[in-house]
Amino acid sequence: MMPQQHQSPSSERSPLDRAAIVTVAIQIADTEGVKGVTMRKVAEHLGYKVMALYNHVANKDELLSAMVDAVADDIAEPPSDEAPLDAIRVHAINTRESYVRHPWAPVLWLSHIPGPARTAQMEWLLRTLANSGLSPDLAHHGFHAVNNHVLGYTLQEQAMALDSIDLGDPEAAARQYIDGLSEVDHPHTIAHVHQHLDGETESSFELVLDLILDGLARLNQSTA
Repeated sequence: MMPQQHQSPSSERSPLDRAAIVTVAIQIADTEGVKGVTMRKVAEHLGYKVMALYNHVANKDELLSAMVDAVADDIAEPPSDEAPLDAIRVHAINTRESYVRHPWAPVLWLSHIPGPARTAQMEWLLRTLANSGLSPDLAHHGFHAVNNHVLGYTLQEQAMALDSIDLGDPEAAARQYIDGLSEVDHPHTIAHVHQHLDGETESSFELVLDLILDGLARLNQSTA
């Protein structure tokens, strides 16, 4: 629920600080999208004049960077007793779940320099890969493979969500699409679309994640 705009005297308001600004900005982005985040709107929800915000964040770009770093800081860490590759698997799943809660975050993740929380997260993943027994070369590739899968899968899922596309009735549009295909030339495409329409498929995120991690371990064994 969005914080109520305060009309009370300054003595009755909560003190203004960077954390409060970032929290409200995240709440706005979660409900309205990142384009809905403006310095003026954040100030109004906090009950302050917009100029007061600039004592804590230099500009909107700095606020956006702080928002995505706060999302990173909120990603749950795996149990400390997990085996390295198992811990990486848990962390990847937790990261994707955070992206789902904050669908604006993946794009900002790509377009902003990492802050302290994201840097600590990178260090954790690199250290865990280094401690996993993988060769330095495979650990390097594994870092990018896992990160690219989490970000890329989420961005593609967002882009391909039927309810995000202006198709009117998405199911009717999908059926119209396959009705125009030849069963002789495109039998597998037609069957694939029917699987989606019939709800027979689930997210392949964890399947592909396991293929990446299992593949790294297998390659490491073959080169040992």
